[in-house]
Amino acid sequence: MKKHLFGVALVLCLVAVSGSAMAQTIDDIQYYNPETGAPESPWVGQTVTVAGSIYVVKGTYNGGTHYLQGATGGISFFNSTINGLDYGTLVEVTGSVGAYGGEIQISGPSVAVTGSGPEPIPTEYTPEEVLYDYEIVGNFVSVIGEIATVGGNNFELVAGDSLLFCYIDSDTQINLGDVQVGDIYQVKSPCVVYNGLIELKPRRQGDLVENPTGDTVPVIDNINCANWVPSIAEPIVVSATITDNNAVATASVFYRDSDGTTPGPWSMATMTPTGGDIYTGTIPGGHSSSQVDFYVEASDDAAQFVTNPGDAPVGFYSVAVGITTIYEMQYAHPDSVNQANAYDGRFLNIRGIITAGTNQVGAPSKFIVQEADKNPETNSYARGGVLVYEGTASYAYYQGDLVEVGGMGDEYNNLTEMIPHNADAVNLLDFGQNLPEASKVATVVLADDSMHDIDGNGRRGEDWESVWVQTFAAVVKDTIGYGEYIISDSGARSDSLVVDPLVELTYVPTLGDIIKVNSYMDYNFGAYKIVPTSDESIIVTGLTAVDDNPVMQKAGGIRSIAPNPFNPSTTIKFAVNVADIVQLNVYNIRGEKVRTLVQGTLPVNEYTFVFDGKNDSGQNLSSGQYFARLRIGKEVVQVRKMSLIK
Repeated sequence: MKKHLFGVALVLCLVAVSGSAMAQTIDDIQYYNPETGAPESPWVGQTVTVAGSIYVVKGTYNGGTHYLQGATGGISFFNSTINGLDYGTLVEVTGSVGAYGGEIQISGPSVAVTGSGPEPIPTEYTPEEVLYDYEIVGNFVSVIGEIATVGGNNFELVAGDSLLFCYIDSDTQINLGDVQVGDIYQVKSPCVVYNGLIELKPRRQGDLVENPTGDTVPVIDNINCANWVPSIAEPIVVSATITDNNAVATASVFYRDSDGTTPGPWSMATMTPTGGDIYTGTIPGGHSSSQVDFYVEASDDAAQFVTNPGDAPVGFYSVAVGITTIYEMQYAHPDSVNQANAYDGRFLNIRGIITAGTNQVGAPSKFIVQEADKNPETNSYARGGVLVYEGTASYAYYQGDLVEVGGMGDEYNNLTEMIPHNADAVNLLDFGQNLPEASKVATVVLADDSMHDIDGNGRRGEDWESVWVQTFAAVVKDTIGYGEYIISDSGARSDSLVVDPLVELTYVPTLGDIIKVNSYMDYNFGAYKIVPTSDESIIVTGLTAVDDNPVMQKAGGIRSIAPNPFNPSTTIKFAVNVADIVQLNVYNIRGEKVRTLVQGTLPVNEYTFVFDGKNDSGQNLSSGQYFARLRIGKEVVQVRKMSLIK
């Protein structure tokens, strides 16, 4: 038992080598407080290596969670970048022991594939054994029990005087329409912990087997289409895995044409075995509407019928027919308060060029697609881009790939997204395509997220979300932390746009530089941002802010900095033409503030301040280049270079 690890023997027997993984078993790592369920692994924070066979793959619950089953237990790890791990893949995982959501896991893991084999066989437990034993957490289990409650995305099994909760993650697409109170089911699942409570979390439809101790009801699983982006004339080939403990008697796919609101009658096509437990059926081409709905039905030799989804024909799968332009998807009337995309919650297929690949948008599950040609109605790429979120992150896509995507429109935190049916619903048509021409747009337009009733001109930034754009020459106005900085092509702070590089770039933002940024637009944390993806995204003009720019000068400005270069001090003279808040700071070449010279409201006057070459702590600064930045209210931002030479 794990409690035996808490002794001197553990300290004496296990010797750690700095920077190396320690030898231990999964059972050693997986320790929870038996009373509270709190994770209390003696290996927390230490680097370990565990080995086992994969039984939960990424895309099951999200784009990175895996579970492996080893000789002494099971454990989870999160890795969204690795591909090719399938059920039964043998791996060694090295990382630090941590916890997420109250469950012990391997954090920051590296994964080495050591072989392949069949999917692990779950260990059989009763509901009571699972519910009251934290020793089982992380293991692949098989539990048979009576359904006590069914509701929403969960059900519960009778566990003595208690109930064992079974949670259905929406990414699994498990349908509970056929699960009824009083039914007996076998549930195959990892044993998980959430907020201190033990739960089951089935992976797929086939993990739920009705009447497992008798003649089981057939199980329909792994429904897929050969092509999720069909044309009007194209047949749709549907496949499914269908199993039964005796024999599958019949298998059919039922289908109908629909426009999403008014469906036609159901028709049926026979499904035939094509190898192993896989059955396929063909929905004829010549579709009469924009969408095809379908579900699969099967029976066994005891005439027990089952459907997938379980509540069919009330529930069904849908696939769009033909291509919808991203312009149509993204359209919203500019006067509408609701700027959600026109296909929010609807099925559609799109085609376009990837302008930012899975290696460029901060997550391997995301990429940006844009129409190859301008909208002929507007002669513009406005509203021509969309973020695609493919949760399994099964394949990598790169800038210049030409793709078709079948799925559903979505609006996530006011950003339009395309959610593919699954990883197979992204078709790679070609690669190495030229990117669409970058649209040149003013920073004040790109950053505008205010509606008519706030600024009177609409939410103009909405037109450019996920579109490949280039700013006009703009001055670097400020740095705001986390690598972000602010630029303005007019010089006015009110016209500024946030630049948010997701990777470390060679260019270091320097106050007063004039740059152009070439990349895609994003929306997060309530603001539109341009997201540089590489060093080529930043075009440095070699210029600095012009001192006599009228936007910067009408409220005053710097008169002189002398001497320059200086040692040990220099005099900064400036004028305030309108009484306002004034700030005069000194920054180093990395954009870090080293000295505050003025901070407060000043009346109209001429001012002289001496910079003595020291920081705010009174320490002498080293030789190098520094920047004096003057701000006067909203109207003036000036930056001058200074050189300290010792």
